[in-house]
Amino acid sequence: MTLDVRFELQQAIVENQLVLHYQPIVSTRDRALVAVEALVRWRHPTRGILPPSQFVPALERAGLARDLTLWVLREAISQSAVWKRDRQPLAVAVNMSPENLRDPHFRRLLEITLHAVGSPEMLIAEIPAATLTSPAQLTSLSLMREKGIRVAIDDVVERAPLADIPADILKIGRSLTARSVLEPDARADFDAILAAAKAQNLSVTAVGVESEASWPIVRACDAVQGYAIAQAL
Repeated sequence: MTLDVRFELQQAIVENQLVLHYQPIVSTRDRALVAVEALVRWRHPTRGILPPSQFVPALERAGLARDLTLWVLREAISQSAVWKRDRQPLAVAVNMSPENLRDPHFRRLLEITLHAVGSPEMLIAEIPAATLTSPAQLTSLSLMREKGIRVAIDDVVERAPLADIPADILKIGRSLTARSVLEPDARADFDAILAAAKAQNLSVTAVGVESEASWPIVRACDAVQGYAIAQAL
């Protein structure tokens, strides 16, 4: 990575070129709004609005994962505090990377951020299932929960043991949700993951609900998100 690219990425954070969009998460019981997921975009000065796939990997390679996550946390929790003051309390889910969990300083910075701008119970920390590969990461999740932060295991697309994962929410990945509409084997995996999560008293969210055809499959979940519900706003 060139110094110019690293500088450009740093400037994106410092100069507020980043912006958050919020995708609604709704209850399957009554389709009431229960939370939102914060999704970062880059308002690039010459290239327009960029999705995270076009810049987040570069940020992580540049060693800026902590800076990005803390920026997202501050913005998301501040917005949640505004909603709470307006008597519309709404939890915000924020994606966290494996680098965040490995970072020995991140947890302290997270505590400082929460103390400064909001309540921990309004934050949901989302961790990709595929990245939970070490006991140290699980310890980090346990410590987050001790502080009152809810933990969501994101993008679960295959059956795996859940008993030892310190979490509150399991999010079934969009690829499995989509395939479950047409493929019996995928539907069986979906149902098995849902049953296993319920056995561990985890709340389950189905991600990637793109049409009404998904509802017979996902209605046993606690919540859903996807384009059939609402795009990120």
